[in-house]
Amino acid sequence: MRVALFVFLLFTLAAPSSIAKSPPSTSPPGVALVLAGGGARGLAHVGFLKALEESNIRISSIAGTSMGALMAGLYACGYSAEQLDSLTSGMNWTELFSSAPEPGMTLLPDRIRGRQDLINLGLRGLTPTLPGSAVSNMRIGFLLSGMTGPAQVLKGFDFDSLGLPLRVVSSDLLSRDRIIFSQGELYKYQLASMAIPGIFPPFIHDSLMLVDGGVFDNMPVDVAEKAWPDLPVLAVNVGSANPTEFPDAPSLLTVFGLTFNALSTRVNDYYHREPQWLFTPDLHNSAVWSFDMTDSLIAWGYNQGMAWIAENPDLPTGGQQREGWHPPDFAVRNILFSGNDNVSMRAIDRWMPLTRGDTLNTWIAMDAAERLYASGLFSMIRMSMLPADDPDQCDLAFTVTEKDPGTLGFGLSYNNDFGLDARFTLEHKNSYNRGIKTLVNTGGGNNYAFLELSSFTNTRHTNRYFSVTGSIYQIKGNEPDGSGSNPLRIWTDHSVSLTMGRPFSWYGIVEFATEWKGRSYVNGNTTEAFPLLTATYMTDTRTDPTTFSQGTRFFLKAGWCPQRNYNHGSVQWDVTSVHNLRFAFLSGASMWGSLLWGDNYQWEESRLTASRGIPGHRWNSLPSRERVAGSIFASRKVLGPMFLEVKGAATYDFDSIDQYKDGEIHWGAGLSCGVNIPGGTARLGPGWNENGNTRWTFSYGSDYSFGPGR
Repeated sequence: MRVALFVFLLFTLAAPSSIAKSPPSTSPPGVALVLAGGGARGLAHVGFLKALEESNIRISSIAGTSMGALMAGLYACGYSAEQLDSLTSGMNWTELFSSAPEPGMTLLPDRIRGRQDLINLGLRGLTPTLPGSAVSNMRIGFLLSGMTGPAQVLKGFDFDSLGLPLRVVSSDLLSRDRIIFSQGELYKYQLASMAIPGIFPPFIHDSLMLVDGGVFDNMPVDVAEKAWPDLPVLAVNVGSANPTEFPDAPSLLTVFGLTFNALSTRVNDYYHREPQWLFTPDLHNSAVWSFDMTDSLIAWGYNQGMAWIAENPDLPTGGQQREGWHPPDFAVRNILFSGNDNVSMRAIDRWMPLTRGDTLNTWIAMDAAERLYASGLFSMIRMSMLPADDPDQCDLAFTVTEKDPGTLGFGLSYNNDFGLDARFTLEHKNSYNRGIKTLVNTGGGNNYAFLELSSFTNTRHTNRYFSVTGSIYQIKGNEPDGSGSNPLRIWTDHSVSLTMGRPFSWYGIVEFATEWKGRSYVNGNTTEAFPLLTATYMTDTRTDPTTFSQGTRFFLKAGWCPQRNYNHGSVQWDVTSVHNLRFAFLSGASMWGSLLWGDNYQWEESRLTASRGIPGHRWNSLPSRERVAGSIFASRKVLGPMFLEVKGAATYDFDSIDQYKDGEIHWGAGLSCGVNIPGGTARLGPGWNENGNTRWTFSYGSDYSFGPGR
């Protein structure tokens, strides 16, 4: 994980391995530093802290709100301004605020089974649920807990026992009052202090519903005055600036930000106190969500801070030069869980990489939390490092919020040749309280309907998983019969399979399955069915297997039917490689196909439904029992989720393996304009085939969702 790597690199900059109280000094008392909230604007605090350190300004205590509380808490634990600069400058903020599990920690079978739906709601019984916030702060919690936890393991939960005495301010929506924290698990109150209402989830603590401290007191000068009455106060105000110009086209975020600022300003006036020194940097009207301006915000805080300090020579000096802090390693004494009322410890143990006696540090703790979240069993995880009797040991505690037992999804796909494909998906994530996932898929489209049921274990440590799948499709269509005719028929396909798989990495699997496949025709007298033994090898390093994202996919499946009168074999393959090029271009090449030989049934694989269209041809309109195909494409984003794409594809089709010399070549090329939107990708564009015919195609939805079997 990138965040963990940045933290690891950050810690290597440090020298001491413990927090020590400053020795008695005859120097005059320093300042109580107050850091205001301001979202991304609060990154300017890092630059100002660097200026204070270089100018030898003595800081004796520190308080903060929101982003100011985040920076104040880390600084109080002993991290230097240079370390905070290294951390924030290299941060992937998009990933930090994301609620998606790390692709590299999610097993490939789970990513393959993922789906894209227009609507996806949680279910508690039969009651749909909505998300509790727009943005997740879970990974911020992992980061803060991993960085502040070791300090509290060594020094306890009193904020006055840290390297600098500390106060953190939050707001309680129920009592409608300001809450000041001076003890407890620091990272929790940092999260509470920066929980912008409607953006981040509120933090529930006892009978309090805590949100951003800036709602009531964004610059807690009076908090510092009351906590440390003998210290003069130096405050840093990075709150949102009022707009200097009327916004021509105010966005949702702009309106929300102005509303929040207007309301909180009125309430903040009640607590407002003037500090002895006030530094208000010019942050050039940057917004509270301008995390892409991290380097500029830090530079403005530093450069303007140095100039401001030079203009205030009465600031107390004599501060010690910080070399930073390197948290030590601990040994795990116990691993504790709470909140898992329905998920059994057996399901959790499959994903927990630690056990008693293992080495624990910041990076390892964050990695364990990420792996646990990748199980898909929980919607929220809080991680705490707690002191043990032995100073070289600590407990690792997880407070989990179980996902809603079920989800209901509604998917929709459309293609101008195939028509509309609608589906409903009901998923239960924790069957039998063992972390077993159960899916029920039903829906249909143009002349077909389907029902699918599957259940599979969710595992990591045992290095294997099992799944049971059954499906029924009823289809009306023209089916080639091998004699040159293409009659209209109605048939029902049904299958059941038992699969055992072994993941050999996060990106690869080997599966062995026993299947029973059959078909019956309307007005037919019999059902034709046969057993099938299959082996599958697959790797997929793409971040999103449902789209053309960077990475490589290799899929190979071989099957054998041992039935005496219909003994036959089959092989399918699909190789795709996608790469980023210069000038924001994305390009890729694919090879796919299917071969069938032996005494198979006439209807088996009579129409291939490979999840790729050939420009200029009707979708899946090239019937063939044997196919070797390939394609190339190049695309480029042009505006947000929109892109332009050029594609070429060709197939070599023949009727049977012994007639491979009598095949036909079909090819096509096309252009399309597309957009990635919820539920899949929409494309529109013309295509030309080998006969010179032009055909316009519009499609909406994931490629894999078109047609029976999707």
